[in-house]
Amino acid sequence: MDIGEILRRRTALAARPMDRPVQRSATAPALEELAPGRWVHSPLGRCFVSERRYPLSHRHGDLPLGDLVASTAAPWPQRFFRGAPFDLAQAVLLDTETTGLARSAGTFCFLVGLGRIEGDEMVVRQYFAPDYGDEPCLLELVSGAVEGSSGLISFNGFTFDVPLLDARYILNGYARSPLARRPHLDLLPVARRLWRGMLASCALTALERDILHIPRSEDDVPGYLIPGIYQEYLAYGETEGIARVMSHNMMDVLSMVSLSVRAAGVLAEGSARSPSPYRDPVALGRLYEAEGQPEAALAAYRQGLDAGSAARRAEAGQRLAMLLKRLGRWKEAVALWRAALDGDALEPYVELAKYLEHQQRSWGEARALVRRAIVGVREGRLRCASRAAALSELGHRLQRLERRIAAQAPGPKDAPGAEPAEATP
Repeated sequence: MDIGEILRRRTALAARPMDRPVQRSATAPALEELAPGRWVHSPLGRCFVSERRYPLSHRHGDLPLGDLVASTAAPWPQRFFRGAPFDLAQAVLLDTETTGLARSAGTFCFLVGLGRIEGDEMVVRQYFAPDYGDEPCLLELVSGAVEGSSGLISFNGFTFDVPLLDARYILNGYARSPLARRPHLDLLPVARRLWRGMLASCALTALERDILHIPRSEDDVPGYLIPGIYQEYLAYGETEGIARVMSHNMMDVLSMVSLSVRAAGVLAEGSARSPSPYRDPVALGRLYEAEGQPEAALAAYRQGLDAGSAARRAEAGQRLAMLLKRLGRWKEAVALWRAALDGDALEPYVELAKYLEHQQRSWGEARALVRRAIVGVREGRLRCASRAAALSELGHRLQRLERRIAAQAPGPKDAPGAEPAEATP
């Protein structure tokens, strides 16, 4: 639906009696019969507000919701936050359901779920707009709900939820979106940093299954069906589908609580001797490197030498050796490169050849190593991104070593018994 149609519907809806009951098909139950909540009417439109309360002891997966309170104390890197780091226990968890995945003016946000700790409960409120013309009411309620929060927690909110809502606020005449001023923690980049090397996917459903141990019910709505369900509601008043979408949204909000807690736990482990199964030492080593914490990175990579798959152990060794190289700790790096020559990676051959050529000036040994690498690449025993590029680089290195060895060899004039050359007249 384009922006012109949205505006036409809004004009028509503005003229309706505000106490008119919400239209639905003859066979569809009222939405309030399917989800706990009430209809809110205002001069801006109408909105169904559903509310569910959970004690902080409630477990979503294997983690209590109340553990979010302690998660703020974890050593969260600044790079995970947009704006200043904030108290997660005072934040609002945000998730939206929309008429599409684009962020154009025609994409409408018809459901906003907000979770927040209030006293000894986690309270999740969902704001549902029954038609396009009711968007001003939804936006006003959401604006009031985020007031007083320390920040926002989302999953992919940096690139989708918040920019979309920001645009909707501006289109509705707000000088500035009330969300634009909020510090923000997006859990999707966090998940990718911590678990991309362990999982085939960092989609929220995959994280629920593999990291949080949260099963989705068979009645859960796949995300790609949600825009169509809203269109069916607009056309026919079918409420059952909307109730399922609200349940899906509720699960998303609660899963963000558990994901925040799990990520905080991994970050707080440091270099634990007995790491949890959710800790990827290579991922943490890379994070510590990026944060300028080389000793923590070294400890994580060393832990990775004995953890995970053979490929992850090999990557831990390669990254450990490269960090030691950058720190000038050549002896330790060389020991790792030599130990890795029995593996299937090309990098140890190249790095060790560089060291022998430039640091030790052991050109003969470097040449022998390069020749071994060339044979390994040609035979497919050594992994590389591009065989042609690897052979070209190795060929150049071999030629340079050959020239150095030739230049070092004694010439005819230096041979024993050679006659002195005549002076040039």
